Amino acid sequence: MVRGRPISKETTSTAGSWQRDLQQLLKSASTTNKVALVGIGHPLRGDDYVGSHIVKTLTESLKDVLPDGVYLVDAEGDIEAIIMKLVDLAPRHVMFIDACEMKLKTGEIRLLSIEETSYPFFTTHGVPLKVLAQQLLPKSKAWVLAIQPKQSEFSEELSTEVNEAADSISRFFMKILEEE
Repeated sequence: MVRGRPISKETTSTAGSWQRDLQQLLKSASTTNKVALVGIGHPLRGDDYVGSHIVKTLTESLKDVLPDGVYLVDAEGDIEAIIMKLVDLAPRHVMFIDACEMKLKTGEIRLLSIEETSYPFFTTHGVPLKVLAQQLLPKSKAWVLAIQPKQSEFSEELSTEVNEAADSISRFFMKILEEE
């Protein structure tokens, strides 16, 4: 599933290139080229919470320095509840940040085109992100910043590996967005 082609071709990034590809995407943000970063994850499902955790961290850290055209949206465990907010925002790019089973080492990160995600359930949501994006955000390019979870059972804690990945992603976002 993961091949090493560049994001500009709407394909999956490799382990080493997700940062470069993500930086390119974020630097394209403007008032007319909106980028929505959407954190997903239930706070009581262990590593499943990672996307929401990242967006909460960014919201707190960047509240006064978020560049024009970049929007942070925390869906927690209910992506369906915020989808109309995204439709109204009409972003050029939507990046879902989520724990995704990719059969990789725990904590590994990939930037995936939503088109490359699999049916029926690439993540733990009632409606697959791919279906939501295709049906409700047809003019937006949709991506998943995917983090390989260790566990998603009942827990209020991220695993050590996923927490380290979340910290790395948060620091990377803060660095790029503060530069803008």
